[in-house]
Amino acid sequence: MTGAPWQLLPALDADEYGALKSDIAAHGIRVPVVVTAETGEVVDGHHRLRAWRELRAEGVRVPDYPRDVRRFSHDDERVTFVLAANLFRRHLIRAQRRELVASLRAQGWSLRRIADAVGVPKSTPGRDLATVPSGTVPERVVGKDGRSQPARRPGPSLYVRSRRDEERARAALAALGPDEPAPSNLLRAEERARKAALAGRRGQGVPSVTEGRAWEVRCGDFRDALADLPDASVDAIVTDPPYNAEGIPLFSDLAAFAARVLKPGRLLVTYSGTLALDETITRLGEHLDWVWASAVFLPGRHHAMRNRMIRSRWRPVLLFSAGRYEPRGWMMDATVSEGRGEKSVDDHHWQQTLGPFRFWTEQCTRPGDLVVDPFVGGGTTGLACLATGRRFLGCDLDPGAVSLSVERLRAAESGGTEGEGA
Repeated sequence: MTGAPWQLLPALDADEYGALKSDIAAHGIRVPVVVTAETGEVVDGHHRLRAWRELRAEGVRVPDYPRDVRRFSHDDERVTFVLAANLFRRHLIRAQRRELVASLRAQGWSLRRIADAVGVPKSTPGRDLATVPSGTVPERVVGKDGRSQPARRPGPSLYVRSRRDEERARAALAALGPDEPAPSNLLRAEERARKAALAGRRGQGVPSVTEGRAWEVRCGDFRDALADLPDASVDAIVTDPPYNAEGIPLFSDLAAFAARVLKPGRLLVTYSGTLALDETITRLGEHLDWVWASAVFLPGRHHAMRNRMIRSRWRPVLLFSAGRYEPRGWMMDATVSEGRGEKSVDDHHWQQTLGPFRFWTEQCTRPGDLVVDPFVGGGTTGLACLATGRRFLGCDLDPGAVSLSVERLRAAESGGTEGEGA
């Protein structure tokens, strides 16, 4: 690809390029490569030409390719042609479209002109540009009529349908600040506000160990920060690890840790994701004994697994034991989360509701028992322990999460509201 101002579209990813190259190897280039009449510079067809050259270098006998030689009077004409030739062949994801809109705006195009060229509603470029740092937007733009006018940069906005959601939106935008890019919807705005709040906490610094009357929170990787725990000294581990792609391998280390510190026959109770549930179970089974699969049912908004076309209404909870399971009484294997999944802008972005953690803590332990959470997050397990008379030891690698947990635990300890809800 060249650095020409009309080369605005993103490069093909590896799979797309591989498919194109295979097709050219089998059939040759079937869509002409567009070049300028003036210099022969390629305007459209860079990926086709690159694949053709690579195949020739690899010894593949591919025929010469067709050219479409065109005369362009100026760069804007080339930009318009490239957009018209490619936008209906290539489906741009939202981030790619925003980059394209920002590039056109930086070249001085008006919002209406961009909308017409990209083939989107006239309001879309304005929303896209709200995500662009202010320094990249020109002072003046040129419309389809060729007239120059002052550029207008729309401020962040959120579309909501109720007074309650209006208050949530106002809180989220206030937390994000005026210079933050505009989010696409209320839920994303709140998530970004929570992440911003957590990032602010990280800059304040936290002690490596913070203690209360019946709780302790440590800052660090649990594999190091909790290494001093004596073997077979913990009554239960109740936790909610990260179960994204990067977090799944941690379940092997969690299982090894639990096998060492849990008393014989005691439980590890862990939330899990659904997409990698099979791998999660396999990793936990490397060091622990399988006991049961439980569930937390989720009212309110449901998480949409778009690639599977499934709306999830429950969260898996896995029970494993250190050695042969020794029941301490009857247990129920399912509960319902309170509320409808809402979080305030001050919560941890992965924070769970308190009810289910209190449910598992009360069922798996007795008053005075020691409960450990190696992924303390927003401190919900600790709050459940304080509310039910258990001792608690938590740990987290993120100083922001530790700061939030300590704040919530201190509030609960002093008689605040944190001990009664999430």
